[in-house]
Amino acid sequence: MFPAFALSYYSHMKGLKIELGSDRVLGIPLDTYIPSEQVAIEVNSGSEDMEILKEHLCQQRGIKRIKLPMKTNETEIAYAQRIKAAFQSVHIFITSDTEEDVGTIRNVFENWRNSQ
Repeated sequence: MFPAFALSYYSHMKGLKIELGSDRVLGIPLDTYIPSEQVAIEVNSGSEDMEILKEHLCQQRGIKRIKLPMKTNETEIAYAQRIKAAFQSVHIFITSDTEEDVGTIRNVFENWRNSQ
């Protein structure tokens, strides 16, 4: 869940509307899609056939697809840094303190989990 919450947090920090798990654009779900930037950020991997299909459909529609799975044993801070780098690759610059961000994201997640 951390990747989804972190992507949402940074998107909202920059005032960007996002779609999580939406199949509206391709007919198959994208983990995270930022319509205003035409960027899809994928944190989960599917079958090889699904990955090829998503890549092809994104290219056809002019959508930049960034694959950003969380690595085994990767800390949340390191992952948050990679998210910031992914945003920077499409000219969205986030200059916040990553450790503070992770604390905030954890609190948001805890509040969400407790409300379920």
